[in-house]
Amino acid sequence: SAVGVITLAGVALASGAEATFTVNNSVCKTDSIILVTVESPAIASSTDDSVIIAQTGSIGAGSFRIALKNVGDADTDTNARKIHYMVMNKTL
Repeated sequence: SAVGVITLAGVALASGAEATFTVNNSVCKTDSIILVTVESPAIASSTDDSVIIAQTGSIGAGSFRIALKNVGDADTDTNARKIHYMVMNKTL
């Protein structure tokens, strides 16, 4: 398995907006399981009614995609969030 952290650019994501990107990782296989979490830089001050969810897709040999969506009622702040991921393989 492999783990990593991706620091996003400090830009706002509008309410209802989605952003996707590809993660290249040589450990990733077509049958890998990808776990993803979103870290907020200041959880105690997150009162802007924004909520970011993360999903994975297009899992293949050497890469996978992450989609981030703001499902909250407001734009996110411009703090750079971190995306943590773990690649787990069912086969060697």
